[in-house]
Amino acid sequence: MEIQSWVFSPGSRNAPLTLTFCNDDYFDCTSVVDERSAAFIALGKALVQKSYVGISCTSGSAVLNYAPAIAEAFYQKVPMLIVTSDRPQKWIGNGEGQSINQIGVFHNYIVSSYHINESDSEENILETFENLAVDINNGISGPIHLNLAFDEPLYNSVSENPVTVEFKFESESFSEEYNFVEIGKQWNQYEKIMVLCGQNSKDEKLDLQLKLINEDPRVVVLTESLSNLSDFKFVNCIDRTLAKVGEEVDSKPQLVLTVGEAIVSKKIKKYLRDIQGLQHWHVSENGESTDVFEKLQNVIISPLDSFFRNLVRVIDFESTSLFKSKWLQNSFLAEEKHDQFVSDVQWSDLKVFKILHDLIPDNITLHVGNSSPIRYVQLFNAISSIEVMGNRGVSGIDGCTSTALGYASEIEKINLLIVGDLSFIYDINAFWNNIEKNNLKVVVINNGGGGIFRIIPGPDSTNQLASRFEVGSNAKIQNLCEAYGMVYFQAANEIQLESSFIQLLNSKTLGVLEVVTPNEINADVLKSYFEYISRG
Repeated sequence: MEIQSWVFSPGSRNAPLTLTFCNDDYFDCTSVVDERSAAFIALGKALVQKSYVGISCTSGSAVLNYAPAIAEAFYQKVPMLIVTSDRPQKWIGNGEGQSINQIGVFHNYIVSSYHINESDSEENILETFENLAVDINNGISGPIHLNLAFDEPLYNSVSENPVTVEFKFESESFSEEYNFVEIGKQWNQYEKIMVLCGQNSKDEKLDLQLKLINEDPRVVVLTESLSNLSDFKFVNCIDRTLAKVGEEVDSKPQLVLTVGEAIVSKKIKKYLRDIQGLQHWHVSENGESTDVFEKLQNVIISPLDSFFRNLVRVIDFESTSLFKSKWLQNSFLAEEKHDQFVSDVQWSDLKVFKILHDLIPDNITLHVGNSSPIRYVQLFNAISSIEVMGNRGVSGIDGCTSTALGYASEIEKINLLIVGDLSFIYDINAFWNNIEKNNLKVVVINNGGGGIFRIIPGPDSTNQLASRFEVGSNAKIQNLCEAYGMVYFQAANEIQLESSFIQLLNSKTLGVLEVVTPNEINADVLKSYFEYISRG
């Protein structure tokens, strides 16, 4: 596997790498000054390419700025090669500038790590690169770190006849065979089965297999926006449906089968954790899993579509269970109540997301920021033609814009980012580069700070909510847009939002729409929403 796409951050210590790659037209090289933003941009590129993207920076604190994106890539299992440049070992800790201990600096958030000293023999260097090549060729999912110590001189060191080294090896593949007759027997012992789908890229084969499994009356399939799976017989809006399900005994599953990565809904996590005797199976191609409900019994190593294709052949579809019908009935009732509430709700964050949901065009990529935006998006029915993306590996607000920009730079269609005001300002350096941005459109929900702290329980019971948790910014988003050369729109009511959003989508360049909402009432509106759905 070759790594063709690279994101470099300027510096002297990594000059040999910069000159080597950027003087070769074969490589696609991007320059981003801010290392934190650069790493998230590379993450976005890797999500599109589904292959390794390389990043390279100079020594010292520049290296540490990569950490947030590396952690996100690690938990999302996104392939990245991090090449950090270092000073010779004799200068580390001896007062030389831009020097820290970089060996193993990311050890908690990488799948493998290598270091090459400036004094290493050619044999040792070749062995290191061969091991690195094996890791990359075997498709290890996640970031790999290579730390290179360079002695001076650092410039004018590009050979006119670069040497190419080829490693010949056979990639190893691992597969585990399962007795699906036995799995079918175990499956058929349960009358109430939930298939819960976490974050996943669009997968038509998996979508089809889940629809087949969903014909089992004992099975209900729950999806989230980031699952990128939808069907009118799936429960596509978990939180609003749970508001209707409440504590119904007959609706509690005996077995939950999870697929995909992160699950956003805190409500479903708590709901399942509280069920006594619940069994939890997880299906994963690489065998990794998380015991998110503290009930994990079985991890099945298999490609998802293959697992369900085999399972369909051995399960009993003749059950008279009413489990799925009860969940679907509650889902439909919750949707009716949802439609009633949001159609008449006052101007608020909830109203904004209702209008945006109605106006979002087909066949775009939707990027959703963390904290409150992703929670609001999940209250609305999935739009099957769009793909929904989000940094849910670590769920931080720090690189949402940079990741969306990196993703958008790899595809031509419109990319829409919906993000909070603090997240947008936090990652404003995403726009401090020469990357093509015309197909990226940004909606900033400006609710006066960290609106999530008015939604989650706890902060609102203190006397420090506004000053220590919500913490609004004095920065003017319009001024920031002007400074970065972005087209700016603003909306503070329904009519302005509908008009400005259409203008944003039709703009021929990077555009930002700031939507101002009243932070004091957003949490009350959301609370009333769930109370309304749960009644009657």
